[in-house]
Amino acid sequence: MLTEDIKQMLSTTIKKLTGKVPESIHLEPSDNPDHGDFSTNSALTTSKQLKNKAPLVRGGANESEQGVFSSPREVAEELIAALPENDLISKTDIAGPGFINFWLSDKAYREAFSWLNNKIDQNSFGVLDIGKAQTAITDTSHPNVAKPMGVHHLLSTIIGQSINNLLKTCGYTLIKDNYLGDWGTQFGKLTYAIKTWGHMEVIKSDPIPELLKLYVKFHEEAEQNPTLEDQGRMEFKRLEEGNPESRKLLQWIVDLSLTEFQNIYDRLGVDFDLMNGESFYEDKMESIIKEGVRKGIIVEGEKGALIIPMNDPNKPPAIIRKKDGATLYATRDLARIKYWQDELKGDLGINVVDIAQKLYFEQLFESAQKMGFTKMKQVHIDFGRMEFPEGGMSTRKGKVVLLEEVLDEAERRAYEKIESHDSELSEQGKHELARIMGIGAIKYNVLSQNRNKNYTFDWNQMLSFEGNSAPYLQYAYTRTQSILKKVAEDQNPRLDDPQLRVYEPEEKQLIKTIISFEDIIKRSLENYKPNLLCTYLFELAQSFSQFYNNLRILDAESEEEILTRLQLVKDTAYVLKKGLEILGVEVPERM
Repeated sequence: MLTEDIKQMLSTTIKKLTGKVPESIHLEPSDNPDHGDFSTNSALTTSKQLKNKAPLVRGGANESEQGVFSSPREVAEELIAALPENDLISKTDIAGPGFINFWLSDKAYREAFSWLNNKIDQNSFGVLDIGKAQTAITDTSHPNVAKPMGVHHLLSTIIGQSINNLLKTCGYTLIKDNYLGDWGTQFGKLTYAIKTWGHMEVIKSDPIPELLKLYVKFHEEAEQNPTLEDQGRMEFKRLEEGNPESRKLLQWIVDLSLTEFQNIYDRLGVDFDLMNGESFYEDKMESIIKEGVRKGIIVEGEKGALIIPMNDPNKPPAIIRKKDGATLYATRDLARIKYWQDELKGDLGINVVDIAQKLYFEQLFESAQKMGFTKMKQVHIDFGRMEFPEGGMSTRKGKVVLLEEVLDEAERRAYEKIESHDSELSEQGKHELARIMGIGAIKYNVLSQNRNKNYTFDWNQMLSFEGNSAPYLQYAYTRTQSILKKVAEDQNPRLDDPQLRVYEPEEKQLIKTIISFEDIIKRSLENYKPNLLCTYLFELAQSFSQFYNNLRILDAESEEEILTRLQLVKDTAYVLKKGLEILGVEVPERM
């Protein structure tokens, strides 16, 4: 494959010059023909590796011709000079501090186009084997039972869905877990609130909102009477000790919550293989505590609490059991990691949880390492908070933007957009399109932003038909379908003729963007950043728009041009659809 061949040439050349194989080679398609077809920063990264090390030796026929170099431009010059002869690259130059630009030969374009079309015909383009023979287990979404899902749950759920799809696309055996919050002191507080102020008839009439009201009431009352916090802890202790009444009440709450959650997951197109909540690990904690104490890893802290001290003395210890004997989230998480490793045979464990838990996961992973749960690699994929004009959100205070209401609003706004345009769709068709557009717009708005920053929730931007948005990409896809539908079924293009050529700049730009798809999938997974894929799809849609606006397709001058351009339309449609599927965004056939 073209880009992989060029990467391999660069890697081999860098090894020849430095003695080391580079960790990775990145090729970026250029959007300006004056700057070549692709560029790489390999000279800059190689120069950084040489910094503070012995300088690279420039070869020569004899010792007097040899010299040393380590600046990026010098490294770039030497890399270009050392590249083996090939018929893929027609020209190179150096830009800026040391970027290498490549111009591809006509043969390279022809071979890349033929390779691409064969892969797409086989439905194998964008299907990788990076994770072959490896099992990845992910925890995403993880709402707390007895509370409605707020819009803040959208981040873990949607980012997690895209990471799951990337893992599956890259060949991993995938186990999708949803580690529900169904244990802990909060259930003691809720139990106390139900017993003290609750009326079962009222709760049954509208379960989750009524339970939330009681939970909020507990905290309001506790602000006036702090001793209620002790009552809540006592109720949870009864739950931990197996009190039948408490256990029965908790199971009832869990069942109600799962029904509510499933309605949301169905709308989002999200599913799970497991929903092992915290309570699942209740009987798996004591053995871990005993093992840790026996090994001297878990020690006694203040007032008899059990802790795992961190290697860094400036970090607080991980608390494994409180002074009153109650377990904590960390206790159950250690049991979860051990279960994932020993019972599910995981190679990679991924936890999609917001940035506020960064220190907690550092403590957890260090604790797991000390306990010997190290066969399975653990990763915390963090993300920022969602910012709204309304300000912060707190379930404890009852101020939460409900996810269900946000999804309803997205579909309503999408429907208004559809109504404002002339549409031949039936009423049912309009509502179905509004669902696809609305849900897709919310998902894409989350995924297109860098997860390391706070998220901005902007209705106008997410439902716009311009710019980097789901509707823009969905419209680009429907445009490809409109073109292809004009071609009779027996005339659908299949590019078998190796003599067909790609001549125009718009054709070349589209091809080189399309063939970068697999590289973007790899990079998105390596960095756990779906926004890289979003940016790529936006650039692809822009390239297609230039191609569509500037070139004749069905009425081109020759049959060769018609077939070539129709094939490019098919290739674009394939990648847009597959890329959006990885992001969990549906594509309509008409808009």
